Amino acid sequence: MYLCNKCRERLSYKEDSTSEQEGVCELCGNLVEHIDDYFEMFKEETKGYQFSTFLIGLRVSKDKLQRDIESISKMPGKTRNYKEEFQFQLGKKIEAELHYTVDFERPELTFIINQDNMDYSLWVRPVFVKGRYLKKRRGIPQSPWIKPGKGKESEKSVSEYVGQPVCNALEGRNYDFFASGREDVDALMLGNGRPFYVEVKAPRRRSTDFQSLSKRVMADSKEGVEVIHLSFAEPSEIEELKGLRSDKTYEVGLTVEGEHTANIEDRLKGYSNLKIGQKTPSRVLNIRKDKLRERTIRSIEVKRFDGNRLVLLIKAEAGTYIKEFITGDHGRTVPNLKDELDINVKIDYLNVLEVK
Repeated sequence: MYLCNKCRERLSYKEDSTSEQEGVCELCGNLVEHIDDYFEMFKEETKGYQFSTFLIGLRVSKDKLQRDIESISKMPGKTRNYKEEFQFQLGKKIEAELHYTVDFERPELTFIINQDNMDYSLWVRPVFVKGRYLKKRRGIPQSPWIKPGKGKESEKSVSEYVGQPVCNALEGRNYDFFASGREDVDALMLGNGRPFYVEVKAPRRRSTDFQSLSKRVMADSKEGVEVIHLSFAEPSEIEELKGLRSDKTYEVGLTVEGEHTANIEDRLKGYSNLKIGQKTPSRVLNIRKDKLRERTIRSIEVKRFDGNRLVLLIKAEAGTYIKEFITGDHGRTVPNLKDELDINVKIDYLNVLEVK
């Protein structure tokens, strides 16, 4: 059996080695002898990446690895199989000469070699940036808005105004944007903002100036979108954000008409911890499944009532459709303010003041 010098050394093999196919190691296929070559490939491939931890991955032939393990079992003492030896020796060389650190749990870069074709690839751990966004101009959707038959709207979305600058700052390949809930396109998001995160794929940088990034978002959106409390996030924080079901406080401006507008303030005091049933709003039935949801209106406060103009502060459970709670949506939300107060109502504006 012919063995390369590296495998002979690894196995303390002293017998003469012969083979019908001279020069090809019958255990590792000469892979271990190419550690220096793959070191140079790693060094070249990772140029321009900001990172401190790495891991070597190796996809091997199962038959070759099994044959190697069987050979090891016949030898005295303990030794690494050729896959472990390759990973160990290449990792040790990278640590010693390039001063990166092997990380078996959460490496920032993973260098993956495929023994079948001797090719390699580089996997880069994504970076997560979290914060809160405020939407200060109506008409901005949270995600790209596609109108059937008309294509994408010209107005960029919150996800684009926020996600693209974050991705650019970290020199990522692309990004995903996630927010805790969403406001309507014609609603403002004010107060302490809405929690969000951006996942940047294959970033070349893992640090940035968040103050400059905030200014870029404001400039790109012409002050329509603002981001605050930006920071890098750990996966555990992202999972927590995904699971958030935050109560929200809304300011709603209404025009009311009808014979029963008197004493509205007194009548609204009774709407505390009110359970309502909401079918999927008719305005989104074309994109969402029709189902019944039970939600709770925590409280309603009259902020201002002047003539037929009414401003309410409504605190509600996550997932409550506030417009439909006010209008009734042709009986799809029960109870609702329009029917309960027996008035005609027109929604003038809606603002989200707090996401808690």
